[in-house]
Amino acid sequence: MNKLNHGDMLSIKIRWSNIRILAGIAIMSLFLLAGSASADPPPSILEISGNEQTSGIGSNCWKEENQTSYLCADTIGIITPAEPLVTQSLFTAHLTLPLQESPEELGFSATRVTDDDELKEAVNDVRAWRFEGNIGDWNKLPSVRESDMNLSLEPGLYVLNVGAKWKDIGSVTYGFLVQVNDPEAEVTNSVSSGEKTAGFEVFLAIMTLLLVIVIRRNRRK
Repeated sequence: MNKLNHGDMLSIKIRWSNIRILAGIAIMSLFLLAGSASADPPPSILEISGNEQTSGIGSNCWKEENQTSYLCADTIGIITPAEPLVTQSLFTAHLTLPLQESPEELGFSATRVTDDDELKEAVNDVRAWRFEGNIGDWNKLPSVRESDMNLSLEPGLYVLNVGAKWKDIGSVTYGFLVQVNDPEAEVTNSVSSGEKTAGFEVFLAIMTLLLVIVIRRNRRK
């Protein structure tokens, strides 16, 4: 049986030490990934006229249960869903927060946006909107889990930016996207459509009358 010399023993010890270091790094990475995944704040829900939208999640500092420190994340802008909720100029938006606990602070702003305000870096079915010059007047909401926002907005595309803060849990900004349509334009389109239908009916009646006159004249001949 071959005996291991001193050099072989040293080589085995070094390899075993490397294996333990790599295993430790892998375990730490798993814990960090698990902690980051669980620290994402849950989204909130906005409902308008029976249609719901799940918020985008923006910058936040969040602490899960049994954790002593916050994990913070800064986003590139106000994050919203890709598709807007469609409504009229006067509407009520019902906000539902994800936690049963009432927030310490709650408020929102409604800002009209254009294509120039959109940041193109967003992916995964969300859209991002720049901060600079893009924050409307801040409106405080009651510090409760569910609240109504009664809004009167001009036609256009709007970002609703909601900020919420919970004691010993964290703070988060939520983003929603709302398209406000022009009711007068819809009425005009309806009237125009009705006028076209009425005009066609008059034309058809005149053609029918002329056809009857021609047939009667031919019979007399």
